[in-house]
Amino acid sequence: MQDLEKSFGYQLRLLHLEADRRARQALDAFGMTPARVTALLVIAAHTGCTQTALGEALSINRASAMKMVNALETLGLVSREPAADPRAHALTLTAAGGKALDAMLDALRKADEEMLAPLSPEVRQDLLATIRLLAVQAGRAAG
Repeated sequence: MQDLEKSFGYQLRLLHLEADRRARQALDAFGMTPARVTALLVIAAHTGCTQTALGEALSINRASAMKMVNALETLGLVSREPAADPRAHALTLTAAGGKALDAMLDALRKADEEMLAPLSPEVRQDLLATIRLLAVQAGRAAG
């Protein structure tokens, strides 16, 4: 039996669970989830993207992407505009969506800071660089 204390995957999973818990707690005041905030980030970075492109970026199916966009539109955070393809809509953040996203990102930064507080700035920088390297190698790098 593998020693879980030395298992990279297990330790990463535990850390992910804690990071997710902290993120959800930070977003509770906004009535949002990490997945919805990620959708807003994708739309902000790719203004005019389609629902299909959003789903691909989030690795979710078309029905889930539609539900996500419907919820964000109902909250007044996203709007659907006519797109070059008449069968699709271009997604954009509303002014309220941009303002809300900024506030949510501030809350998430604070949660990250609390989680990383035990680490020196140098260790934080090394940790993030290592995580990015592994993400690139796995084909999952952000940005």
